[in-house]
Amino acid sequence: MVSFGSHSRRRPRGFTLIELLVVIAIIAILVALLLPAVQQAREAARRTQCKNNLKQIGLAVHNYEGTYGRAPTSGEYTIYPAGKPGTRVFAPVSFFTSVLPFIEQANLYNQWNFAYPYNVNPASYAGVINDSLARTSIPAFLCPSNGFFKVDGGDGYGQTDYMPIAYIDLDPITGLKNSLAIKDGMLAGPGSAKFRDVTDGLSTTICIVEDSGRPGNIVGKYDDPSVVQYGVPVAFSINKVGACAQAGKRCPNRWADGDTGNGVSGPPNLGSGENKVINNNATPKGGPAGCPWTTNNCGPNDEPFSTHTGGVQCVLGDGSAHFLSENMDRQIFRRLCDPSDGEVVGEF
Repeated sequence: MVSFGSHSRRRPRGFTLIELLVVIAIIAILVALLLPAVQQAREAARRTQCKNNLKQIGLAVHNYEGTYGRAPTSGEYTIYPAGKPGTRVFAPVSFFTSVLPFIEQANLYNQWNFAYPYNVNPASYAGVINDSLARTSIPAFLCPSNGFFKVDGGDGYGQTDYMPIAYIDLDPITGLKNSLAIKDGMLAGPGSAKFRDVTDGLSTTICIVEDSGRPGNIVGKYDDPSVVQYGVPVAFSINKVGACAQAGKRCPNRWADGDTGNGVSGPPNLGSGENKVINNNATPKGGPAGCPWTTNNCGPNDEPFSTHTGGVQCVLGDGSAHFLSENMDRQIFRRLCDPSDGEVVGEF
């Protein structure tokens, strides 16, 4: 009789609870170390795209000037009646509308009826589709780093994160706002400025600067009487749509609105609680109690602003894009905005 002895089988050894916890902890540490790097890489890509947008816009300005022999309008600009202080007025079209054919948006431009404003009521004027065209979102006008962007922030209209500089009114001595020290930007006017007027040089004059993070559905401070400029029989009674039109105001965050062009004045609390012109009153989100972003010139409300760490991007008159530190001396920034002050800019 054959006897079979009992043989013990060895069970495979599994992970103990402590070992599992150690592995999980290591993975958590690795994720914590890698996540900031991933986020930084993504922001670097967004910042590069934002810079490329500005380069594209700068190239559009040059192509426009090469075609028409003059620069596109800043949208908002200043006229100087004899014996009177400067008065803000607006061109019939915005800067961004003017350059549409030069940023591969000729289809939009060719359908635009320049006898009417962008927010004309299509139900009142057969065949006029400016309102629907102005509701187009154009990626080249938006900075992907704008963490405050809201799809409905323009009341349904296409928005922009960039600002043509219409004027600068920082005092050359104090660096504070001084309406008597106003100087026009290089695009200032209804579309009549010429590159030859930039006597300081295109490479030392800012053309467009970032102004991203504007409050959603912001209603501007300026009235909207520009209907008198369109020269059609109903010029004084054009029926318009949208929240701003109902309030009789302009909307500075819509690319089709002339109020996207702005002056650089600094915030109301400049020199008394805030020393920055670039990214002024950036924290907390929405602005401090003394300068909320809903107030003109506070934060991204008509002033250079971005969500990039440390400053904003701009495109100079020669088409080159640059990053400007938020700690830049106000006088250097003033010189960069003034196309013909004759002052030496220096390093920036």
